[in-house]
Amino acid sequence: MRRLRIGVIGAGTIAQSAHLPAIRRLADELELVAIADVRAEVAADAARRFGAEAWYVDYRELIARPDIDLVDICTPEFLHCEQAVAAAEAGKHVLCEKPMASTLQEADAMIAAARRNGVKLMIGHSRRFTRRYQEVARLIREGAVGAVRLVRENERRPRAMYGGLELQVSHWAPEGGRPWLASAAYSQGAALTNAVHETDLARWFTGSEALSIYAAARVTEPGGEVPDFLTYVVTFASGAIAAAEIVNQLPAGYPYYHMLEVVGTDGMIRATDPPMSPMEIWRADGMAYPLNFSHLLHVDDAYLQEIAAFARCVREDSEPPLDPWDARQALALSIAAVRSSQLGQPVTLAAVEAEGKGLQGA
Repeated sequence: MRRLRIGVIGAGTIAQSAHLPAIRRLADELELVAIADVRAEVAADAARRFGAEAWYVDYRELIARPDIDLVDICTPEFLHCEQAVAAAEAGKHVLCEKPMASTLQEADAMIAAARRNGVKLMIGHSRRFTRRYQEVARLIREGAVGAVRLVRENERRPRAMYGGLELQVSHWAPEGGRPWLASAAYSQGAALTNAVHETDLARWFTGSEALSIYAAARVTEPGGEVPDFLTYVVTFASGAIAAAEIVNQLPAGYPYYHMLEVVGTDGMIRATDPPMSPMEIWRADGMAYPLNFSHLLHVDDAYLQEIAAFARCVREDSEPPLDPWDARQALALSIAAVRSSQLGQPVTLAAVEAEGKGLQGA
C-alpha cells in the first residue's frame, strides 16, 4: 500500500501538540513531506524534529508540490478559507482544524471549492473521534436514554493549558502584538475557539437542528480583547435544549476539565474528567493538579483516529466520516452565540443565515 503524502500548513501549538505527533504515529500510512509556517524558524524546527522533507514560509509553495496528496491545515480560523480553497484548487484533499472558518460565507466557499475540484474536505472536530463521545453517541442511538431532552457540557481550561507539554512553539502573534487568539483583530473569542466543540456535540447528541441561542460572554483576562468566558442555552427543533459553560482563564494549576451530561426521557449519561486525572498534590499552600495530557489517552488518540479516518476516506474514495455541513452548522451556532452575547438577547439561526446572505450580496 502506497503511503499518502501529506503536507501540514501551520506549525503552532495544535500542530505540534496533536497533529504532527499523530502523523508520526501513522508512519505506515502517511509520509510527512513538508511543513509551512509564516515563522521560518518554527517551520524549519518542526520539519527537522518531525522528519519532513522540506519546509516553507509561504503555504502556496507547499500546495504547489505535485507529490502531495492531502494537506492538514492547522492555522488560525481567519486563514482557513483562503488556504483550504487554494489547496482544493490545487487538487489536494483537505483536513482543516476547527472551527471551520470565521464566517458562514467562508465555510460555504470551502465546501463549494471541494465539490468543484472533486476533493475531500473534512473539518477536524476531534471530539467526534474521542472514545468518550463516540460511546455516548452510540448509547443515544441505541435508545439507552430515550429521547434526548438536555445536553450540558462544561469545559474549563487553565491559562497556561499548553505549558505542561513543554512545546517548542507558542501561538502566532503579529509583530509586537498579542497572540492571535487573544486579539480582537483575529479572533471572536471562546465562542469559536472552544465552544464550537460544544455546539457540534449538542447537534450530534440531540440529532436536531438548533433554532436559537441565548449567550452571555465576558472578558476576564486583565487587558483582554476577546471573551474568554461563555455560557449559553440552545433550543432545538426537537424540543431539546443544550447548555454549556466555557472558561479559558482559570489559574495555572487548575486541571483541564470537561463534564458532560445527557438527560433523556428514560435515562441519563454523565461523563467527567476527574476520574481520569492521575494525581493530586497537596502542599501547605494548597492542592495542585499537574497538567496531564500524556495520561488522558483519549485526547491523543482522538487526533490519531481523526487523521487516520480522513486518510482512509482519501485512499478508499469514500465520504469523510464528518460531513463538512455538520462543521458548518456548528460554526453557525457559535456565530449566533457571539451575536447573542453582543446583543444581550436570544438570536435565531435563521437571523444568522439571513445576515450571512446579506453580507454575501453586499
